[in-house]
Amino acid sequence: MAKAAATQTNDFDPEIVQEILGKIDGYHADLASERGSSMARCRNIRESINACFKEAKARGIPSKELRSLVKIRINEAKNREIYEELEQDQQHILSMLATAEGVKDLPLWRAAAMSAVHGNVSATAH
Repeated sequence: MAKAAATQTNDFDPEIVQEILGKIDGYHADLASERGSSMARCRNIRESINACFKEAKARGIPSKELRSLVKIRINEAKNREIYEELEQDQQHILSMLATAEGVKDLPLWRAAAMSAVHGNVSATAH
């Protein structure tokens, strides 16, 4: 009986384990390759953006202020997306909250407030 118990072990078939590990290793290699090519594309795009900032500076546009404007525009686009994901009644409540909080001067809230005043609660911000 002891011999029968010894033949039925909880060991894994080494060939199957090696096959699975080989597949996983291959996918990790593919992932690393994709990550590298993606990072290279991103680096090229960042270099193009930096070239635009250098061109702007050469034309007399201050870099720091231009970079700030770009950040503001990106943030406003994100805020607009958040706002537009809300339903009309939620947009109206948000604009009331924003006005109460004192952020009514932001373009997004200003557009929301204007649309509420004119009766069009779902107007898109600019």
